[in-house]
Amino acid sequence: MTAPDIERATAPEDGTGVERATAPEDGTGVERTTAPEDGTGVERATAPVVTPDTVPRPAPGAPEFLAGALDGIKVLDLTRFLQGPYATRILADLGAEVVKVERPGGEWDRRLRQAPDGYAGFFTGLNRGKKSIAVDITTPEGRDIVKALARECDVVVENFRLGVMEKLGLGYDTLRQENPGIVYAAASGYGPLGPRAKEPMFDMVAQAVSGLSDFVRTPDGAPRLASRGMADSAGAVFLAMGILTALLAKERTGRGQRVDGSLVGSCLAMHTAEVTIALHGDEVKRTQGRVTSTSGAFRCGDDRWIVIGATDQKVWHGLTAALGRPDLRDDPRFEKSRIRERHRDVLEPVLEEIFLTADRDTWVERMRDNGVPVAPVNTFVEAARDPDVLANGFVVEQPDATWGTVRTVGSPFLLSATPARVGDWTPELGADTRDVLARLGVPQDRIDALVADGVVEQARPAHAPSESPRATEEVGKA
Repeated sequence: MTAPDIERATAPEDGTGVERATAPEDGTGVERTTAPEDGTGVERATAPVVTPDTVPRPAPGAPEFLAGALDGIKVLDLTRFLQGPYATRILADLGAEVVKVERPGGEWDRRLRQAPDGYAGFFTGLNRGKKSIAVDITTPEGRDIVKALARECDVVVENFRLGVMEKLGLGYDTLRQENPGIVYAAASGYGPLGPRAKEPMFDMVAQAVSGLSDFVRTPDGAPRLASRGMADSAGAVFLAMGILTALLAKERTGRGQRVDGSLVGSCLAMHTAEVTIALHGDEVKRTQGRVTSTSGAFRCGDDRWIVIGATDQKVWHGLTAALGRPDLRDDPRFEKSRIRERHRDVLEPVLEEIFLTADRDTWVERMRDNGVPVAPVNTFVEAARDPDVLANGFVVEQPDATWGTVRTVGSPFLLSATPARVGDWTPELGADTRDVLARLGVPQDRIDALVADGVVEQARPAHAPSESPRATEEVGKA
């Protein structure tokens, strides 16, 4: 996460002196999973558009898989903030059973960036489809619960500062004694091996260390963030990739392993081509404004913007046709792309003036009619209405205990035989504490004692979506 106004917690509130990983931006969670058990009968939560009936079907004679690709995989999620919860949510979307462990009272994520009406979109978007158990892992009883969960899980994911899990007696070497086949995923800011491995990390710090903030400097030379949460999000995707790789290796070898992900490494990996180019000549070719004179954003006559990509010669000809300016195509100063860039100071002002003569939608239509890659510059809300976004299930609805249904981001990729699922609602804090402990064989009287002692916390039962207060209120308004 990237919010600079959120103070990092550096120690648990129970005064045990065990420092918790607290950087909102370095929150990274890794889950461990075992080979899928081919489970059937698992109901898929269907998105408004992408359902088992609308995704491509397996070839004739191929086995039918209606459960998620990771059905049967169990993940113990000890992460918070963005990178870790997003990584484990990816696994949950793919069918894994993810048990999220939070401290009693809840992690900061639940209150982070709440809307005035109390809607916690940050937490909701990153934790759907998980189970929630509230456990004080700084107590001996709480640590015993984590160990018991690790024994039955395939993956453990955590994003504490390096060394904290070892101080708690829950590090990789300890947990693999409890479960030799475990995939143990740890996320950090700098990575586990360097001199600053134990330092805290925020998303914006990772962008600076990796060179990304320099690469996207403003035209006046000021460094900036490429995007809020860029490092965290990239780190989540690579962390999930590392977990999936370790699970595949375990299926082949029977052996678990440790997976380490980092924000800095993920930022560099996301810009492999640009970094490699820079390292050849020790020179950074920054992108400021438009990529080329004919590729980038242009303001239209209605004060809205479009982005076009006219880099090759064929598209350049299409652009001049869309603009109604064949003279630009025939001008020797603009004949080839490299020549155009030498006369960029002449061409760009001409294009800017032309685009101001019509509104955005008119230009989008003209560009598409002439084969020019084009898009309106959308807000997130506008993007969520895009017909291609909806058709592919990139934005979906999910049930919510308070709000009835909420809109959020779906899976960015489609699987024809084992499609991702939206999942159940985002859990209330401790919603599954009693059920999870009972599954571990803890007697009910012992669970009652743990609740009374504050070692665990159990939420009141969540409402079904159709019975939620918000849903009832909306029905009453209708």
